Amino acid sequence: MKNSRPLIGIVPDYKDGCPNGYSTKNYYALRANYVEMINQAGGAAIILTYDYDLIDFYLENLDGLMIVGGYFDIHPKRYGEEKIHPEVKLNDVREEFEFEIGSRALKAEMPFFGICNGMQLINVLHGGKVFQHLLDEGKFIDHEQSHTDGFGNYCTPYHEVQIEEGSKLFGIVGEKKIKTNSSHHQAAKRVGGGLIASGHALDGVIEAIENPSHPFCLGVQWHPEFSVSEADKKIFKAFVEAAKLRRD
Repeated sequence: MKNSRPLIGIVPDYKDGCPNGYSTKNYYALRANYVEMINQAGGAAIILTYDYDLIDFYLENLDGLMIVGGYFDIHPKRYGEEKIHPEVKLNDVREEFEFEIGSRALKAEMPFFGICNGMQLINVLHGGKVFQHLLDEGKFIDHEQSHTDGFGNYCTPYHEVQIEEGSKLFGIVGEKKIKTNSSHHQAAKRVGGGLIASGHALDGVIEAIENPSHPFCLGVQWHPEFSVSEADKKIFKAFVEAAKLRRD
């Protein structure tokens, strides 16, 4: 009898080994709370390795895909810009794999949840553009809360997000405003084709995007894995439920 839990694949971070780091050899890394939130919502999370020969196998067996945050940025060439801002940090190995599996997952209409970097991935895959460094724009607050509180206590709220009524996100959280944490220096400048901006910070930064024609394609700029509010739990629950519908 097949397990009732839908299988959710998570792409981990990828780090080069160094003498004073976790390992002298290259390694994968993923915070435990990403996995915990999926499992608590009724899913079964597995970590995916960067093996291109396994992508088709992954997508044939997974019920949902989650792309998470990381200490890196998408290369500006992906959205048509040649100049790289000094604050942009690249991870070509991770980026290449995420773009490959992400594009195939979208074509397969697999439930797709993007967090922080994952939201930017969804946007760029749809032809969207990115602000390379928000503070240079002169009209946005600092969206890295550790610069304000000194600790980066992402279990506490930092600002509000206004949710667009009629959006899938509004249907999930059931609120016009929610409180979120914040840990990013980039944001969507223009949403890609077929996407809508379903959440904004009070300064205008796009905090959530979704594809209304997709069974479940949602990206959020904050980090709901820290479960700042009930809304965060509802988002994970809705993602897992969408994955379960696909499996059934």
